[in-house]
Amino acid sequence: MKKLLLSLVLLCCGLVGARAQFGSFGDIPIEITSESTRVENGLAIAEENVVIRYKDTAIYCDYGQYNPETRDVYLSGDVRLYREGRLFTAERALYNLETKVFNTADFQGEAQPFRFGGRSLSTLGSNAYLVKDGLFTTSDSSKPDYYLRAKTVRIYTKDRVVFSNVRLYVGRTPVFWYPYLYQSLDQDSGFMFIPGYSTTWGGYLLTETSFPLSDHVAGKLRLDLLSERGIGVGLEARWGAAKRASSHFLHKAAETKDERKERELKGGENWGRFLSYFIDDAAPGKNKTGLNREPIDSGRYRVSLQDRTYWTEDIFTTVNINKLSDQRFLQDFAEGEFRLDPNPDNLLAITKWDEDYTLTLMGREQINEDFDGTERLPELAFDMKRQPVFKTPLFYDSESSAGFLRRNFAQGSTFPDYDTFRADTYHQLSLPGTYFGFLSFVPKFGLRGTFYNDSGFTEAVTSTENVTSPGVNGGPATTKTVTNVNQLLRRGGSVFRVAVTGGFETSFKISKAYEDVQSRMWGLDGLRHVVQPYLNASFVYTDKDPSRILQFDRLNRSTQLAPIDFPQFNTIDSLDNWSIVRLGVRNRLQTRRDNDTLNWFELDTFFDLNIDRPDFGGYSVLADTGTFSNLFNRIRWNPLPWMSFQLESQVPLFDTGFTEVNSSVNLMVNKSLSVSVGQRYIDGNKQFPNSNLVSFGGYYRVNDNWAFSFRDQYEFNDSVLENQVYQVHRDLSSWVASLGFSVRDNRGVNDVGVLLTFTLKDLPNIRIPLTVDPSAVGSGSGSGKNR
Repeated sequence: MKKLLLSLVLLCCGLVGARAQFGSFGDIPIEITSESTRVENGLAIAEENVVIRYKDTAIYCDYGQYNPETRDVYLSGDVRLYREGRLFTAERALYNLETKVFNTADFQGEAQPFRFGGRSLSTLGSNAYLVKDGLFTTSDSSKPDYYLRAKTVRIYTKDRVVFSNVRLYVGRTPVFWYPYLYQSLDQDSGFMFIPGYSTTWGGYLLTETSFPLSDHVAGKLRLDLLSERGIGVGLEARWGAAKRASSHFLHKAAETKDERKERELKGGENWGRFLSYFIDDAAPGKNKTGLNREPIDSGRYRVSLQDRTYWTEDIFTTVNINKLSDQRFLQDFAEGEFRLDPNPDNLLAITKWDEDYTLTLMGREQINEDFDGTERLPELAFDMKRQPVFKTPLFYDSESSAGFLRRNFAQGSTFPDYDTFRADTYHQLSLPGTYFGFLSFVPKFGLRGTFYNDSGFTEAVTSTENVTSPGVNGGPATTKTVTNVNQLLRRGGSVFRVAVTGGFETSFKISKAYEDVQSRMWGLDGLRHVVQPYLNASFVYTDKDPSRILQFDRLNRSTQLAPIDFPQFNTIDSLDNWSIVRLGVRNRLQTRRDNDTLNWFELDTFFDLNIDRPDFGGYSVLADTGTFSNLFNRIRWNPLPWMSFQLESQVPLFDTGFTEVNSSVNLMVNKSLSVSVGQRYIDGNKQFPNSNLVSFGGYYRVNDNWAFSFRDQYEFNDSVLENQVYQVHRDLSSWVASLGFSVRDNRGVNDVGVLLTFTLKDLPNIRIPLTVDPSAVGSGSGSGKNR
């Protein structure tokens, strides 16, 4: 075997000009290995078992010819080209090492998880290819069970594939034809239609067509046919990193440091999305719940715009606008979104971000008359992160805001709207330290000042009136007394409130190692028990009763304890006098696994001692009203990758209260069976109805081809099987087909749906062409994202 370096070839042939060009080509040698090598007319020729290497490109073939003038490599005979993790095979090819332009005929290639072939292939750039008479599939079989055959295919690596004049084959049978098909490699399918049936929509056919608007903007057109509701049309666009960005950022004007890191990892800064949808609803009053429904116009629509744009590295704007025709639109046509956010926000903000502070100018207005909201027209907020004071052991943090606020109640509410100008500032000093080598002790002291241009409160006023009704069938008229309850606003003028906060946190850890504890079954390689008792004392004094202050940032109803630290307690207007001590102990069992420390078992037990319990101005938002709170226990047990257990409970051990237990178990019994069980139990809470809801589900793999799954929810409190989903799954090599049905009992109104899903194994988020889940599909919600 002879090994020939191109630089030596050029030297021996006396090609001085070629050698110069080679030097300007990066000074990296082109290595050619073969059974036979020679130089003819300035061309390096290699024959038999040819291997050509340059940078990240490796070429294997039977015959190779390299031209140093043009950098072209002519290849023939069992050609295989590897570049950046992609493989191309052909009988003949011409490849340019400098421009990376690749032209070939009768080729095959792969870019995981895809495999493709065609009559000819040429490059459109360093990461784009044009295929003529192309075949495209994810099946690795010599006889793929499905494939797409197109006249032309444009492949943009790690981005998208665009087909023209394309047919979908199942086996050898063509089943669909598309004049144009756009397939994103990390998004939902380029074309998808969703047939099915549900009680509220009747029979339906939902269609989506995705297409590129530009290199960074993807569009989607929706056309929905609902037999009992009408025809719905929608347009969607996504740009920048929005194709990967989390919607969590849409609800925040500022981002945390962790969120900033996550954004940077997503590979893009600027991102956004636009959603629109309209339907002339033939049955707007159709109600799948057991609750009454207000009259709704037939013209129903949504328009949504979310955007985050970074103008510099540390200045960005946030846009989140959602206009709905009525408060039931999301519930009827985008139930997946309705479950997560039934009252969408409307926000404009510009933020200056720094490692030490965040400055935000925010405008928030409720443009949907059927929803409650707190408007900020506008508000400027400045948050200083905790940082040392010069070089002293003291730490300082603060938050300040000023703006025009308006409490806007839904149309038809008995509560009156109110507004004010509010300026608030809070400053806190802390002194963290470790004493005696083990005791952590952090005293805190804070001062808050809040100015309200106008204050007051709402008061319920009862009035009665006599209503006379005409007699029936000529009978005498009847009079009855009707009682009306109206909420009146009592204004109290300007107010300046001072609040002093103080407290301390202390904790220590005790641990003991048990190296003899070894169990392969339970994943134990030694065991360490860590015990951490802790105490958090918080004290607040304020000179104003919150019942005489207009409520904007206020506490909401919850079964959980409110934060007692600052600035975590951010409901400014509900601030009241309190003296609270939170006592608890954390237990952790840790083991070694994969060269790391794993929390094998965790238990956090705590309760509050209310020395001076806050009333929060009489606003009944806390269900626990005793001197002692409920006793809380939070358990996390993850002994093995296929087994997990979680439990969160609170019981009235020391005082009157209520009981709440939330638990879940996930277990893979064996390679064929996995089960999950969860429970949500609450009893004795005056703000929430009693409930004992059990959810259970499972997946059983009968054999290599068939499987069965189910998900059920049963409410023991009134003996109602609320939700049922049953599916049969069939493995189709490259695809998994699922057929089933769902039934939801809404206390008198049943919602029935049929589910048909074809899921591509190699790309689970792509479902071509059928996928149905009546509880999740909807206008602009992204049909594949809420399953």
